[in-house]
Amino acid sequence: QQQHPKLAFLMPTVHNPTLTIMPYERRAAIAAIARNHGVWLIEDDLYGGMADDETPLLASIAPDRTFLVNGLSKSVAAGVRGGWIACPPHFAQRIKVTHRMITGGLPFILAETCARLVQSGKAHEIRKESVKDLSRRVQLAREQLAGFDFESHQHAPFLWLKLPEPWMSGTFKNAAYRDGVLVDDEDEFKTARGEKTYYRVRVGFSSPKTGQELTAGLMILRRLLENGGSAYDGEI
Repeated sequence: QQQHPKLAFLMPTVHNPTLTIMPYERRAAIAAIARNHGVWLIEDDLYGGMADDETPLLASIAPDRTFLVNGLSKSVAAGVRGGWIACPPHFAQRIKVTHRMITGGLPFILAETCARLVQSGKAHEIRKESVKDLSRRVQLAREQLAGFDFESHQHAPFLWLKLPEPWMSGTFKNAAYRDGVLVDDEDEFKTARGEKTYYRVRVGFSSPKTGQELTAGLMILRRLLENGGSAYDGEI
């Protein structure tokens, strides 16, 4: 009511980076508020499509004002960077035109590859195998970081790790990078300055080629967590 927003961007199923799944009641309340105040909703379901969560999408609760965004790069293959938007029908042409103006359009060969993967059923088969591999990696991560506070999801390629004293998010990221492991600090996900500090990092585990490589990286993180600030003197 104070700011009169025109648009809200939400990631209600397997939120990045917190892995939160918004309950149905909250989704319905947001949809009602959006209708009452003329707010359009963008629903990012990139990770939600992997979660097998049965909570109704915002797009099914408020189809008249929700733009549902999904794609293949997270659930099928990182190199297949094609996606789609489901929207109120009268917006379809405007979205196509706007997409071309902003990006130049999706290359034909990539669009054709995405379409054939989906229509042939291959995308679904690859997705199932990807989820199986991710589940194994999640279990490895849970075992290697046992005893520490983190959020994880069986089908998500990352976890949200709370840092023990005296670590700060940016300092831990630098220490991990020094030892050859790249993580995302919490500032990567903040849109602006704020008073809230989480002292967390996002640890992704889809990039390592083997379980051994993943385990080695997680062991480095565990050593840093266990040794605290003494493991990193802050020097470059």
